[in-house]
Amino acid sequence: MDVAIIDYYANHGKSFLHKAKAFWKIIFAALIIASIIITIEFYLLLGIYIALVTITIWTKLPVTKILIIAAYPAIFALIFALAMWNGSWLKAGVIILKALSAALTMVILIVTTPYPDVFNAIRPIVPKIIAEGLFVTYRSVFILLELTDDLIKGLKVRGGITRRKYISNVKNFSSGIGLLIVRGFDYSEKFYGVMNVRGYGGKISSENTKTGINRNDIIALIIGILIFAISLGAIIEKSFLKFSVYIFICSIIALVISSIYVQFNN
Repeated sequence: MDVAIIDYYANHGKSFLHKAKAFWKIIFAALIIASIIITIEFYLLLGIYIALVTITIWTKLPVTKILIIAAYPAIFALIFALAMWNGSWLKAGVIILKALSAALTMVILIVTTPYPDVFNAIRPIVPKIIAEGLFVTYRSVFILLELTDDLIKGLKVRGGITRRKYISNVKNFSSGIGLLIVRGFDYSEKFYGVMNVRGYGGKISSENTKTGINRNDIIALIIGILIFAISLGAIIEKSFLKFSVYIFICSIIALVISSIYVQFNN
């Protein structure tokens, strides 16, 4: 996982999300995460995921790379779905889609927002120790993702992951998760030590926390509120769920139109 690429995307993008302020993008992400949490219907969740893919296209960043980055949590969601298997593919799909959608939401946030701006925005909201802890953990998360990628490659080379041996693959991968987590903590401690050596004193960035609102902020908020309103409506009024397939179809249409538009305007 090349963290430098993510930082480059966040600092050099030209989309409306890149131009929106970090505070309002965090609100946007929080609304979508809340929508994912309260939604339990498969097609509605699939519609949310496709809507997020559409937003990814609007960022004018490499969509495939972003989707791959956001797909890592699906590995753990798949293991959990298998553990909770009750014979229903839809319920298993809901578990995996929740992980994919939540991960993609956060990836969209970090590839459109320089990470110092993110921590600046949350500093007035959360205790200082939490903000500093999140900052220290930020890079370690991506290191852990890189270790996961290395683990998968190693298993493939050594025959631990092969075609059509799904149960064996899951067992082999599960056996490596414990070591992966231990190595992740080790790398996190080393990272913190390096920061101390380089003079880290508990201050991560400037105090610039402006929360004024502009057109780009409003667009992000409208998208977040719309997605949350649809999910909340499905919870309040159960009959609304019968329209979930149509919401899914509308998401696909928006995805296709957005793809064509971006393709012809690049």
